[in-house]
Order: sequence, then C-alpha cells, then structure tokens
Amino acid sequence: MLQDTTLARAGVPPPYASMPGKAPMPGDSQGISKGPPGPVRQIAENLQGPLAEQQAGLGNLFAQIGALVGARSEGKVSLPDPVVKAMQQILGLRLNPSANLSGKDLQAAVRLSGQFREAQLPSPGGGQQPLPDLKSALLSLKSLLQQFGAEARINRPAGQPATPSRHGAPRGQAQQSGGGFWAGDTAQNLKSLLQETDSALARIRLTQLVNSGLAKDDGPRHASRPMDLVLELPIALGQETGVMQMQVGRDGGGKDGEDEHEPAWRLRFALDLTATGPLEAAISLRGGGTYASLWVDRKETFDHLNALRETMEAAFADAGLDLQEFRLIRGLPPRTAARSGALIDRQS
Repeated sequence: MLQDTTLARAGVPPPYASMPGKAPMPGDSQGISKGPPGPVRQIAENLQGPLAEQQAGLGNLFAQIGALVGARSEGKVSLPDPVVKAMQQILGLRLNPSANLSGKDLQAAVRLSGQFREAQLPSPGGGQQPLPDLKSALLSLKSLLQQFGAEARINRPAGQPATPSRHGAPRGQAQQSGGGFWAGDTAQNLKSLLQETDSALARIRLTQLVNSGLAKDDGPRHASRPMDLVLELPIALGQETGVMQMQVGRDGGGKDGEDEHEPAWRLRFALDLTATGPLEAAISLRGGGTYASLWVDRKETFDHLNALRETMEAAFADAGLDLQEFRLIRGLPPRTAARSGALIDRQS
C-alpha cells in the first residue's frame, strides 16, 4: 500500500478523498486548484510512472476471476475457500443491467468504484464501517493470496489501456471474453491471480492520482473545462464482464435568465462490448433540459438502436428527464476534435 500512504506521510491528505456525490470541483476549497506543495506533486509524479507500467484494464482481472470460479465449480481447479469467497465478493460489485437499474444503483456503483475508498474510511476510534468498495476488496484479496504463498512481483502487462484522463474523451476497453487457468496447479493460479490483482490496483490508484490533479494528465487539452471525475465501472454481462469508463463534470450556471447558481452537469461514457462494438455517449443536464448524443461504431448496432429510437426517447421520459435533443450518430467522434459541443445545448 506504499502508493496509498506516501502522500499522507508527506503531510497532505489525498485530494481524491472527497465524499461520493460531491466530487471536488475546480475552485472548491477541498480540491487542489490552489496548488499542492511542490514536493507532494513531485512524489505523485514519481508514483505515476510505475503505476502506469503496472496497470491493466479491470476486465483482465474479472475475466480471470470468472474463469477460476467456473473452473472450480467444474472441479478443474482447487482454491482456498477464503480466496473463492473474496473473488465472489468482487464479482458482486459489478453493475447488473438485467436487474432494472435505477439512478440509485448507479450512484452506489460510483461510490463503490474504489475512487473514494480513503474518504470513506472511518476515523480512528469510532465511526461505522463502510461498505466494501472495489479497491478495499482487491486489497483484501491481495492479502489473502500472499497468506497462501503467492509472491507479489512487479508485473508489466501487455496491451495496457490508455491512462485515464479528465481532459480527453472517455476510452472504452475491449471486453475480455475469458481468462485462463492452470488445471490442478493451485500455486500457479494464485500467482497469476495476484498479478492481475496488482495490475487492477495500479489502475485504480493511477485513476485516483489523475482525479486528484497531482498527476500529469496527458489527455488532449480543449478550451472547455475538464471533467471533474473519471472512473471505471465493471458491468455483469452474463458470465462475462464489460468495463465502462465514465466522466462526470459540473459546468457553470443555467441558460440566460435562469438561476446563475443552478449547475449544469455533464456526463460522458464509453463502452466496447463484444456484442455491440465501441459506443460513446455524452449527456448534458442544463436548465432543466437533457441533451444526449450517442456515437455507434458498428453499422448493425447503429441500425438496431435506430430502430429502437422511440423506445430510448421514452426511457428518458420514464426517468423524469425532459429530453430536448437526442442524436444518434454512426461512427465515433474524432479523437483530436473538441468534445464540448456535444455536451451543451447547441441553441444556447
């Protein structure tokens, strides 16, 4: 847990440790807009390189956990019961889109994403124990694997996803269809699982550094304000797992003549699923109205969604949202183009 304690030992609590539901906004006294001390920023930048080398997409870990759980149920591998219980707990943290998800379900998933772990830790000497989030669950799994003899080693996985960014567009991660296992070799399975766990933890820690503003954000800089928070949510898709990268931001006030203090919220997300291909979306809540754009890369997926356009528009109304504009676009937005125009009312 060196990366999690270094900044605290330097005398500054991690800025990403703000309570879920209110991410630090640019200019907030809780945020880092006034600038952290130079030594603290240097420590964070020193941590960023090793984390970037060790990180891998969360889908890799979930694919291997799924493969091990399945192989164990078929009697092909033997694993310690505490490890199996820990893996099942991690699988239980995935969003389940087949369960009629509500806004509260999504809010809970964000809270348990691991980005807010330090903010939710109880103060010494009291306080209610928080629900286990993804980062806490991975730390517990790592500890268990080491207790059963797996040795932690520096792992530099191939095919790493791009570093998370609050400035650039969200990046979908290709869905992992399945993970591997070694039949009858418990030690090798535990070792491989520990490597994937360490890589997933590095991914979460790297994202926390980006959200704190203490790390270099190499995403393309646009004229619009960067998003306030970037995070990744695992999604249960049958026996497989997809990973949605989501960005959330708060922007200015309402339209002319409206309350200047009324916030405008921006949401962007990206998915890359085997069944659909890459998808990107941008949603803006401004002045009581909702503006949505959905980019679809694969033609058959676009045609299918276009046929369901009225159903999708009705879903916004069912959720109590006043949909002012809905754009369904074939192809993905250019990576080098400014993205802000898709996030605001084009008529304002």
